[in-house]
Amino acid sequence: MPNTRIVHPQLIRILDHYKTIWSLNHFSALGYWDLETYMPQEGIEARSEALAKIASLSQKLFLDKEFMALIKEAIIITNLNDYERAVLRLLLRSLKFYERLPSEFIEALVRTTSEATTVWRKAKQESNFPLFQPYLEKIVSLSRKKADYLGYNDHPYDALLDEYEEGLTTKDVERYFASIKEPLIRLLKRIKSSQHYKEQHELENVEYNKEDMRQFMDKLLLMLHGGFSHLRLDISAHPFSTSLGKGDTRITTRYEGKDFGRSYGSTIHEYGHALYEIQSHEDLHYTPISGGSSLVIHESQSRFWENFVGRSREFLQQMYLELIATNPSLKKYAPEELHRYLNLVKPSLIRTEADEVTYHFHVMIRFEIEKALLEGSLEVAQIPDVWRQKYHDYLGIEPTDDATGVLQDVHWSQGSIGYFPTYSLGTALSAMWKHALERQLGPITALLAQPEGIKQIQAWLKEHIHQFGSTYTFAQLVKKSAGEDFTPVYLLSYLENKYATLYP
Repeated sequence: MPNTRIVHPQLIRILDHYKTIWSLNHFSALGYWDLETYMPQEGIEARSEALAKIASLSQKLFLDKEFMALIKEAIIITNLNDYERAVLRLLLRSLKFYERLPSEFIEALVRTTSEATTVWRKAKQESNFPLFQPYLEKIVSLSRKKADYLGYNDHPYDALLDEYEEGLTTKDVERYFASIKEPLIRLLKRIKSSQHYKEQHELENVEYNKEDMRQFMDKLLLMLHGGFSHLRLDISAHPFSTSLGKGDTRITTRYEGKDFGRSYGSTIHEYGHALYEIQSHEDLHYTPISGGSSLVIHESQSRFWENFVGRSREFLQQMYLELIATNPSLKKYAPEELHRYLNLVKPSLIRTEADEVTYHFHVMIRFEIEKALLEGSLEVAQIPDVWRQKYHDYLGIEPTDDATGVLQDVHWSQGSIGYFPTYSLGTALSAMWKHALERQLGPITALLAQPEGIKQIQAWLKEHIHQFGSTYTFAQLVKKSAGEDFTPVYLLSYLENKYATLYP
Protein backbone atom coordinates (compact mmCIF):
# COMPACT_ATOMS: atom_id res chain seq x y z
CA MET A 1 0.00 0.00 0.00
CA PRO A 2 1.26 3.53 -0.76
CA ASN A 3 2.44 5.65 2.16
CA THR A 4 -0.23 8.25 2.91
CA ARG A 5 1.70 10.18 5.58
CA ILE A 6 5.09 10.72 3.99
CA VAL A 7 4.49 11.70 0.40
CA HIS A 8 6.91 14.47 -0.58
CA PRO A 9 9.40 13.18 -3.23
CA GLN A 10 12.40 14.63 -1.38
CA LEU A 11 11.42 12.88 1.85
CA ILE A 12 10.89 9.61 -0.01
CA ARG A 13 14.42 9.88 -1.42
CA ILE A 14 15.78 10.55 2.05
CA LEU A 15 14.00 7.51 3.46
CA ASP A 16 15.33 5.31 0.66
CA HIS A 17 18.84 6.18 1.86
CA TYR A 18 17.82 5.86 5.49
CA LYS A 19 16.64 2.26 4.97
CA THR A 20 20.26 1.03 5.11
CA ILE A 21 20.83 2.85 8.41
CA TRP A 22 17.56 1.40 9.70
CA SER A 23 18.75 -2.09 8.76
CA LEU A 24 21.97 -1.65 10.75
CA ASN A 25 19.95 -0.41 13.73
CA HIS A 26 17.70 -3.45 13.39
CA PHE A 27 20.57 -5.91 13.74
CA SER A 28 22.27 -3.82 16.41
CA ALA A 29 19.06 -3.99 18.47
CA LEU A 30 18.93 -7.75 17.93
CA GLY A 31 22.53 -8.02 19.13
CA TYR A 32 21.76 -6.06 22.30
CA TRP A 33 18.61 -8.10 22.97
CA ASP A 34 20.57 -11.35 22.63
CA LEU A 35 23.34 -9.97 24.85
CA GLU A 36 20.76 -9.42 27.61
CA THR A 37 18.94 -12.74 27.19
CA TYR A 38 20.65 -15.74 25.62
CA MET A 39 24.25 -14.92 24.67
CA PRO A 40 26.89 -17.06 26.44
CA GLN A 41 28.99 -14.92 28.78
CA GLU A 42 32.20 -15.65 26.88
CA GLY A 43 30.70 -14.14 23.73
CA ILE A 44 30.95 -10.60 25.07
CA GLU A 45 34.26 -9.69 23.41
CA ALA A 46 33.08 -10.55 19.91
CA ARG A 47 29.65 -9.00 20.48
CA SER A 48 31.17 -5.77 21.80
CA GLU A 49 33.42 -5.51 18.77
CA ALA A 50 30.56 -6.16 16.35
CA LEU A 51 28.26 -3.61 18.00
CA ALA A 52 31.04 -1.01 18.08
CA LYS A 53 31.70 -1.44 14.35
CA ILE A 54 27.99 -1.28 13.52
CA ALA A 55 27.75 2.01 15.43
CA SER A 56 30.75 3.37 13.54
CA LEU A 57 29.28 2.27 10.21
CA SER A 58 25.96 3.93 11.04
CA GLN A 59 27.84 7.16 11.67
CA LYS A 60 29.58 6.93 8.28
CA LEU A 61 26.28 6.38 6.51
CA PHE A 62 24.70 9.34 8.31
CA LEU A 63 27.61 11.57 7.32
CA ASP A 64 27.56 10.43 3.70
CA LYS A 65 27.72 13.61 1.59
CA GLU A 66 24.79 12.65 -0.64
CA PHE A 67 22.57 11.78 2.34
CA MET A 68 23.47 15.00 4.17
CA ALA A 69 22.82 17.03 1.02
CA LEU A 70 19.34 15.51 0.66
CA ILE A 71 18.52 16.44 4.26
CA LYS A 72 19.83 19.99 3.95
CA GLU A 73 17.95 20.52 0.70
CA ALA A 74 14.73 19.45 2.42
CA ILE A 75 15.11 21.96 5.26
CA ILE A 76 14.02 24.85 3.04
CA ILE A 77 10.89 23.08 1.72
CA THR A 78 7.84 24.94 3.02
CA ASN A 79 4.97 22.56 2.22
CA LEU A 80 5.94 19.57 4.35
CA ASN A 81 3.34 17.95 6.61
CA ASP A 82 3.83 17.17 10.32
CA TYR A 83 5.22 13.68 9.66
CA GLU A 84 7.71 14.88 7.06
CA ARG A 85 8.90 17.73 9.30
CA ALA A 86 9.32 15.23 12.14
CA VAL A 87 11.48 12.97 9.97
CA LEU A 88 13.75 15.92 9.27
CA ARG A 89 13.77 16.98 12.93
CA LEU A 90 14.96 13.59 14.14
CA LEU A 91 17.47 13.15 11.32
CA LEU A 92 18.96 16.55 12.14
CA ARG A 93 19.23 15.50 15.81
CA SER A 94 21.10 12.37 14.73
CA LEU A 95 23.33 14.40 12.42
CA LYS A 96 24.25 16.68 15.30
CA PHE A 97 25.13 13.60 17.36
CA TYR A 98 27.28 12.04 14.64
CA GLU A 99 28.94 15.27 13.52
CA ARG A 100 30.05 16.16 17.04
CA LEU A 101 31.12 12.73 18.32
CA PRO A 102 34.33 11.30 16.82
CA SER A 103 33.95 7.79 15.41
CA GLU A 104 36.66 6.44 17.73
CA PHE A 105 34.72 7.86 20.69
CA ILE A 106 31.48 6.16 19.56
CA GLU A 107 33.30 2.84 19.16
CA ALA A 108 34.91 3.19 22.59
CA LEU A 109 31.56 3.99 24.21
CA VAL A 110 29.74 1.07 22.60
CA ARG A 111 32.58 -1.35 23.31
CA THR A 112 32.79 -0.25 26.95
CA THR A 113 29.06 -0.37 27.65
CA SER A 114 28.65 -3.76 25.96
CA GLU A 115 31.36 -5.24 28.18
CA ALA A 116 30.09 -3.38 31.24
CA THR A 117 26.60 -4.81 30.90
CA THR A 118 27.93 -8.35 31.28
CA VAL A 119 30.20 -7.37 34.17
CA TRP A 120 27.30 -5.56 35.88
CA ARG A 121 25.19 -8.72 35.67
CA LYS A 122 27.92 -10.73 37.40
CA ALA A 123 28.56 -7.99 39.95
CA LYS A 124 24.88 -7.84 40.81
CA GLN A 125 24.70 -11.61 41.26
CA GLU A 126 27.68 -11.43 43.62
CA SER A 127 26.62 -8.11 45.21
CA ASN A 128 30.10 -6.84 44.37
CA PHE A 129 30.29 -3.15 43.42
CA PRO A 130 34.13 -3.09 43.27
CA LEU A 131 33.92 -5.56 40.36
CA PHE A 132 31.78 -3.10 38.39
CA GLN A 133 33.43 0.10 39.64
CA PRO A 134 36.24 0.43 37.03
CA TYR A 135 33.73 0.01 34.20
CA LEU A 136 31.42 2.62 35.69
CA GLU A 137 34.36 4.99 36.14
CA LYS A 138 35.13 4.67 32.45
CA ILE A 139 31.46 5.15 31.51
CA VAL A 140 31.21 8.30 33.63
CA SER A 141 34.41 9.64 32.09
CA LEU A 142 33.09 8.93 28.60
CA SER A 143 29.75 10.54 29.52
CA ARG A 144 31.51 13.73 30.60
CA LYS A 145 33.38 13.76 27.29
CA LYS A 146 30.14 13.15 25.41
CA ALA A 147 28.54 16.14 27.12
CA ASP A 148 31.49 18.30 26.09
CA TYR A 149 31.32 17.06 22.49
CA LEU A 150 27.56 17.59 22.22
CA GLY A 151 27.59 20.94 23.98
CA TYR A 152 25.30 22.47 26.59
CA ASN A 153 24.34 25.89 27.96
CA ASP A 154 24.14 25.56 31.75
CA HIS A 155 25.11 22.10 32.97
CA PRO A 156 26.87 19.09 31.38
CA TYR A 157 23.94 16.91 32.47
CA ASP A 158 21.73 18.89 30.05
CA ALA A 159 23.44 17.27 27.08
CA LEU A 160 22.65 13.77 28.36
CA LEU A 161 19.08 14.56 29.40
CA ASP A 162 18.48 15.83 25.87
CA GLU A 163 19.38 12.41 24.46
CA TYR A 164 16.37 10.86 26.19
CA GLU A 165 13.97 13.79 26.13
CA GLU A 166 14.43 16.44 23.47
CA GLY A 167 15.10 19.81 25.08
CA LEU A 168 14.90 18.60 28.70
CA THR A 169 17.31 20.44 31.02
CA THR A 170 18.62 20.02 34.54
CA LYS A 171 16.66 23.08 35.63
CA ASP A 172 13.45 21.57 34.20
CA VAL A 173 13.96 18.41 36.24
CA GLU A 174 14.83 20.34 39.39
CA ARG A 175 11.66 22.46 39.06
CA TYR A 176 9.55 19.35 38.51
CA PHE A 177 10.92 17.52 41.56
CA ALA A 178 10.56 20.67 43.66
CA SER A 179 6.85 20.73 42.75
CA ILE A 180 6.13 17.13 43.84
CA LYS A 181 8.60 16.52 46.66
CA GLU A 182 6.83 18.16 49.59
CA PRO A 183 3.30 16.96 48.61
CA LEU A 184 4.62 13.40 48.41
CA ILE A 185 6.41 13.69 51.74
CA ARG A 186 3.16 14.89 53.36
CA LEU A 187 1.16 12.11 51.71
CA LEU A 188 3.62 9.44 52.85
CA LYS A 189 3.45 10.76 56.43
CA ARG A 190 -0.36 10.56 56.38
CA ILE A 191 -0.25 7.01 55.03
CA LYS A 192 2.23 5.97 57.73
CA SER A 193 -0.09 7.36 60.40
CA SER A 194 -3.06 5.31 59.11
CA GLN A 195 -4.17 2.27 61.08
CA HIS A 196 -4.01 0.32 57.80
CA TYR A 197 -0.30 1.01 57.30
CA LYS A 198 1.89 -2.09 57.22
CA GLU A 199 5.65 -2.44 56.98
CA GLN A 200 5.21 -5.90 55.48
CA HIS A 201 2.60 -7.99 53.70
CA GLU A 202 2.77 -11.76 53.97
CA LEU A 203 2.35 -12.12 50.19
CA GLU A 204 5.82 -10.62 49.76
CA ASN A 205 7.25 -13.87 51.11
CA VAL A 206 4.89 -16.37 49.47
CA GLU A 207 7.00 -18.56 47.17
CA TYR A 208 5.98 -19.72 43.72
CA ASN A 209 7.20 -22.17 41.10
CA LYS A 210 8.99 -20.19 38.39
CA GLU A 211 7.59 -22.30 35.54
CA ASP A 212 4.06 -21.83 36.89
CA MET A 213 4.62 -18.08 37.05
CA ARG A 214 5.97 -18.08 33.50
CA GLN A 215 2.74 -19.71 32.35
CA PHE A 216 0.74 -17.08 34.20
CA MET A 217 2.69 -14.28 32.49
CA ASP A 218 1.80 -15.78 29.12
CA LYS A 219 -1.87 -15.75 30.15
CA LEU A 220 -1.49 -12.19 31.41
CA LEU A 221 -0.19 -11.03 28.04
CA LEU A 222 -2.93 -12.95 26.26
CA MET A 223 -5.47 -11.07 28.35
CA LEU A 224 -3.77 -7.76 27.61
CA HIS A 225 -2.86 -8.29 23.98
CA GLY A 226 -4.68 -11.31 22.63
CA GLY A 227 -1.74 -13.13 21.05
CA PHE A 228 1.99 -13.42 20.39
CA SER A 229 2.20 -13.01 16.63
CA HIS A 230 4.34 -9.86 16.99
CA LEU A 231 5.27 -9.98 20.69
CA ARG A 232 7.43 -12.30 22.76
CA LEU A 233 8.39 -12.55 26.44
CA ASP A 234 11.80 -13.66 27.71
CA ILE A 235 13.88 -13.45 30.88
CA SER A 236 16.66 -10.97 31.71
CA ALA A 237 18.46 -9.69 34.80
CA HIS A 238 16.66 -6.36 34.44
CA PRO A 239 13.33 -6.24 32.58
CA PHE A 240 13.31 -4.24 29.34
CA SER A 241 11.48 -3.77 26.06
CA THR A 242 12.84 -3.40 22.55
CA SER A 243 11.24 -3.07 19.13
CA LEU A 244 13.27 -4.59 16.31
CA GLY A 245 10.85 -3.45 13.62
CA LYS A 246 7.49 -4.16 12.10
CA GLY A 247 5.91 -7.22 13.73
CA ASP A 248 8.80 -7.87 16.15
CA THR A 249 8.57 -6.35 19.62
CA ARG A 250 10.18 -8.11 22.58
CA ILE A 251 9.88 -7.70 26.31
CA THR A 252 11.54 -9.40 29.26
CA THR A 253 10.71 -10.00 32.89
CA ARG A 254 12.35 -11.82 35.78
CA TYR A 255 11.22 -14.45 38.28
CA GLU A 256 12.49 -14.16 41.84
CA GLY A 257 10.76 -17.29 43.17
CA LYS A 258 8.67 -15.31 45.66
CA ASP A 259 6.53 -12.15 45.75
CA PHE A 260 4.65 -12.57 42.46
CA GLY A 261 3.94 -8.82 42.30
CA ARG A 262 7.52 -8.18 41.16
CA SER A 263 7.18 -10.18 37.95
CA TYR A 264 3.56 -9.13 37.48
CA GLY A 265 4.36 -5.42 37.66
CA SER A 266 7.47 -5.69 35.49
CA THR A 267 5.68 -7.60 32.74
CA ILE A 268 2.79 -5.13 32.56
CA HIS A 269 5.22 -2.19 32.65
CA GLU A 270 7.18 -3.54 29.70
CA TYR A 271 3.96 -4.35 27.85
CA GLY A 272 3.08 -0.64 28.00
CA HIS A 273 6.33 0.14 26.18
CA ALA A 274 5.69 -2.60 23.64
CA LEU A 275 2.15 -1.51 22.86
CA TYR A 276 3.36 2.00 22.00
CA GLU A 277 5.70 0.54 19.38
CA ILE A 278 3.16 -1.95 18.07
CA GLN A 279 0.45 0.68 17.60
CA SER A 280 2.67 3.18 15.80
CA HIS A 281 1.09 3.85 12.38
CA GLU A 282 2.22 1.42 9.68
CA ASP A 283 3.21 4.30 7.37
CA LEU A 284 5.94 5.19 9.87
CA HIS A 285 7.70 1.81 9.73
CA TYR A 286 11.32 2.01 8.49
CA THR A 287 11.45 5.73 9.30
CA PRO A 288 13.11 7.62 12.18
CA ILE A 289 9.69 8.48 13.63
CA SER A 290 8.32 4.96 13.99
CA GLY A 291 7.65 4.27 17.67
CA GLY A 292 8.61 6.60 20.47
CA SER A 293 11.81 8.60 20.77
CA SER A 294 10.52 10.65 23.72
CA LEU A 295 11.32 8.71 26.87
CA VAL A 296 8.85 10.75 28.92
CA ILE A 297 6.05 9.69 26.55
CA HIS A 298 7.37 6.12 26.47
CA GLU A 299 7.52 5.87 30.27
CA SER A 300 4.05 7.40 30.49
CA GLN A 301 2.80 4.36 28.60
CA SER A 302 4.59 1.76 30.72
CA ARG A 303 3.55 3.44 33.95
CA PHE A 304 -0.04 3.87 32.68
CA TRP A 305 -0.44 0.12 32.27
CA GLU A 306 1.54 -0.81 35.38
CA ASN A 307 -0.38 1.52 37.72
CA PHE A 308 -3.85 2.20 36.31
CA VAL A 309 -4.43 -1.26 34.86
CA GLY A 310 -2.17 -3.70 36.71
CA ARG A 311 -2.83 -2.30 40.18
CA SER A 312 -6.58 -1.95 39.66
CA ARG A 313 -9.06 -4.11 41.56
CA GLU A 314 -11.07 -4.70 38.36
CA PHE A 315 -8.17 -6.08 36.31
CA LEU A 316 -7.04 -8.28 39.18
CA GLN A 317 -10.55 -9.69 39.35
CA GLN A 318 -10.34 -10.59 35.66
CA MET A 319 -6.98 -12.36 36.14
CA TYR A 320 -7.76 -13.97 39.49
CA LEU A 321 -8.83 -17.42 38.31
CA GLU A 322 -5.83 -17.71 35.98
CA LEU A 323 -3.50 -16.59 38.77
CA ILE A 324 -4.62 -19.17 41.31
CA ALA A 325 -4.87 -21.90 38.64
CA THR A 326 -1.17 -21.52 37.79
CA ASN A 327 -0.15 -20.61 41.35
CA PRO A 328 -2.26 -22.66 43.82
CA SER A 329 -0.37 -21.25 46.82
CA LEU A 330 -2.23 -17.97 46.22
CA LYS A 331 -5.67 -19.60 46.39
CA LYS A 332 -6.27 -18.62 50.00
CA TYR A 333 -6.03 -14.91 49.13
CA ALA A 334 -9.18 -13.18 47.90
CA PRO A 335 -8.95 -10.63 45.06
CA GLU A 336 -9.39 -7.81 47.57
CA GLU A 337 -6.35 -8.98 49.53
CA LEU A 338 -4.27 -9.21 46.35
CA HIS A 339 -5.37 -5.68 45.47
CA ARG A 340 -4.27 -4.34 48.84
CA TYR A 341 -0.95 -6.17 48.50
CA LEU A 342 -0.23 -4.64 45.07
CA ASN A 343 -1.07 -1.19 46.41
CA LEU A 344 0.90 -1.45 49.64
CA VAL A 345 2.74 1.81 50.35
CA LYS A 346 5.98 1.62 52.32
CA PRO A 347 9.61 2.68 51.90
CA SER A 348 11.52 -0.03 50.02
CA LEU A 349 14.90 -0.51 48.40
CA ILE A 350 14.07 -1.54 44.82
CA ARG A 351 12.88 1.13 42.37
CA THR A 352 11.09 -1.21 39.95
CA GLU A 353 9.07 -2.71 42.80
CA ALA A 354 8.29 0.56 44.59
CA ASP A 355 4.76 1.74 45.26
CA GLU A 356 3.23 4.70 43.45
CA VAL A 357 4.01 7.19 46.24
CA THR A 358 7.62 6.37 47.13
CA TYR A 359 8.63 5.55 43.54
CA HIS A 360 9.48 9.18 42.82
CA PHE A 361 12.00 9.35 45.67
CA HIS A 362 13.94 6.51 44.03
CA VAL A 363 14.17 8.57 40.85
CA MET A 364 15.13 11.76 42.72
CA ILE A 365 18.04 9.91 44.33
CA ARG A 366 19.36 8.71 40.98
CA PHE A 367 18.93 12.16 39.43
CA GLU A 368 20.94 13.80 42.22
CA ILE A 369 23.72 11.20 41.92
CA GLU A 370 23.93 11.47 38.13
CA LYS A 371 24.00 15.25 38.23
CA ALA A 372 26.83 15.17 40.79
CA LEU A 373 28.79 12.63 38.72
CA LEU A 374 28.55 14.76 35.60
CA GLU A 375 29.61 17.99 37.31
CA GLY A 376 32.48 16.21 39.06
CA SER A 377 31.36 16.79 42.65
CA LEU A 378 30.95 13.03 43.19
CA GLU A 379 33.35 10.23 42.31
CA VAL A 380 32.24 6.72 41.39
CA ALA A 381 33.96 5.18 44.43
CA GLN A 382 31.74 7.34 46.67
CA ILE A 383 28.43 6.24 45.12
CA PRO A 384 27.61 3.31 47.48
CA ASP A 385 28.01 5.50 50.59
CA VAL A 386 26.08 8.39 49.05
CA TRP A 387 23.39 5.96 47.89
CA ARG A 388 22.93 4.60 51.40
CA GLN A 389 22.81 8.08 52.88
CA LYS A 390 20.22 9.32 50.39
CA TYR A 391 18.00 6.28 50.96
CA HIS A 392 18.25 6.97 54.67
CA ASP A 393 17.38 10.65 54.19
CA TYR A 394 14.53 10.17 51.71
CA LEU A 395 12.99 6.88 52.80
CA GLY A 396 14.41 6.10 56.22
CA ILE A 397 15.96 2.82 55.08
CA GLU A 398 19.38 1.66 53.88
CA PRO A 399 20.48 -1.24 51.64
CA THR A 400 22.57 -3.88 53.35
CA ASP A 401 24.28 -5.02 50.15
CA ASP A 402 25.18 -3.71 46.69
CA ALA A 403 22.66 -5.89 44.84
CA THR A 404 19.70 -4.17 46.50
CA GLY A 405 21.52 -0.85 46.45
CA VAL A 406 23.71 0.72 43.83
CA LEU A 407 23.76 -2.31 41.48
CA GLN A 408 20.01 -2.83 41.16
CA ASP A 409 19.54 -0.96 37.84
CA VAL A 410 21.10 -1.89 34.50
CA HIS A 411 21.07 1.68 33.14
CA TRP A 412 24.55 2.88 34.12
CA SER A 413 26.20 -0.23 32.65
CA GLN A 414 24.54 0.67 29.34
CA GLY A 415 25.73 4.27 29.52
CA SER A 416 22.14 5.48 30.00
CA ILE A 417 22.97 8.42 32.25
CA GLY A 418 20.12 10.92 31.94
CA TYR A 419 17.36 8.33 31.52
CA PHE A 420 16.10 8.08 35.12
CA PRO A 421 14.22 11.42 35.38
CA THR A 422 11.93 10.32 32.54
CA TYR A 423 10.44 7.61 34.79
CA SER A 424 8.99 10.15 37.20
CA LEU A 425 8.07 12.70 34.53
CA GLY A 426 6.44 9.91 32.53
CA THR A 427 4.44 8.81 35.55
CA ALA A 428 3.09 12.34 35.95
CA LEU A 429 2.25 12.40 32.24
CA SER A 430 0.43 9.06 32.54
CA ALA A 431 -1.95 10.72 35.02
CA MET A 432 -2.66 13.42 32.42
CA TRP A 433 -3.48 10.74 29.83
CA LYS A 434 -5.74 9.03 32.36
CA HIS A 435 -7.61 12.29 32.98
CA ALA A 436 -7.99 12.96 29.25
CA LEU A 437 -9.15 9.39 28.52
CA GLU A 438 -11.70 9.43 31.32
CA ARG A 439 -13.18 12.70 30.06
CA GLN A 440 -14.14 10.81 26.90
CA LEU A 441 -14.65 7.20 27.97
CA GLY A 442 -15.51 7.37 31.65
CA PRO A 443 -13.57 5.88 34.59
CA ILE A 444 -10.84 3.38 33.74
CA THR A 445 -12.07 1.18 36.57
CA ALA A 446 -15.48 0.91 34.86
CA LEU A 447 -13.82 0.09 31.53
CA LEU A 448 -11.71 -2.65 33.11
CA ALA A 449 -14.83 -4.23 34.59
CA GLN A 450 -16.05 -4.92 31.03
CA PRO A 451 -14.75 -7.63 28.67
CA GLU A 452 -14.05 -5.05 25.94
CA GLY A 453 -12.62 -2.40 28.25
CA ILE A 454 -8.96 -3.15 27.57
CA LYS A 455 -9.52 -2.84 23.81
CA GLN A 456 -11.25 0.51 24.32
CA ILE A 457 -8.28 1.77 26.33
CA GLN A 458 -5.84 0.52 23.69
CA ALA A 459 -7.85 2.18 20.94
CA TRP A 460 -7.87 5.53 22.76
CA LEU A 461 -4.12 5.38 23.34
CA LYS A 462 -3.55 4.49 19.69
CA GLU A 463 -5.68 7.37 18.42
CA HIS A 464 -4.24 10.03 20.73
CA ILE A 465 -0.63 8.87 21.32
CA HIS A 466 0.67 5.72 19.68
CA GLN A 467 -0.20 6.24 16.03
CA PHE A 468 1.97 9.36 15.87
CA GLY A 469 5.16 7.56 16.84
CA SER A 470 7.77 10.30 17.34
CA THR A 471 6.03 12.83 15.11
CA TYR A 472 5.50 15.27 17.95
CA THR A 473 7.74 16.32 20.81
CA PHE A 474 6.65 15.63 24.37
CA ALA A 475 5.35 19.20 24.81
CA GLN A 476 3.58 19.21 21.45
CA LEU A 477 1.80 15.90 21.97
CA VAL A 478 0.63 16.79 25.48
CA LYS A 479 -0.90 20.01 24.15
CA LYS A 480 -2.43 18.23 21.14
CA SER A 481 -3.90 15.23 22.96
CA ALA A 482 -4.49 16.44 26.53
CA GLY A 483 -5.37 20.00 25.59
CA GLU A 484 -3.00 21.66 28.06
CA ASP A 485 0.65 21.96 29.01
CA PHE A 486 2.40 19.32 31.09
CA THR A 487 1.63 19.50 34.81
CA PRO A 488 2.08 17.13 37.78
CA VAL A 489 -1.23 18.32 39.26
CA TYR A 490 -3.14 15.27 37.98
CA LEU A 491 -0.58 12.87 39.43
CA LEU A 492 -0.75 14.45 42.87
CA SER A 493 -4.56 14.55 42.80
CA TYR A 494 -4.77 10.89 41.74
CA LEU A 495 -2.41 9.78 44.50
CA GLU A 496 -4.19 11.83 47.16
CA ASN A 497 -7.61 10.44 46.23
CA LYS A 498 -6.55 6.84 45.79
CA TYR A 499 -4.57 6.50 48.98
CA ALA A 500 -7.04 8.45 51.11
CA THR A 501 -9.37 5.54 50.35
CA LEU A 502 -6.83 2.76 50.86
CA TYR A 503 -5.30 4.36 53.97
CA PRO A 504 -8.12 6.29 55.73
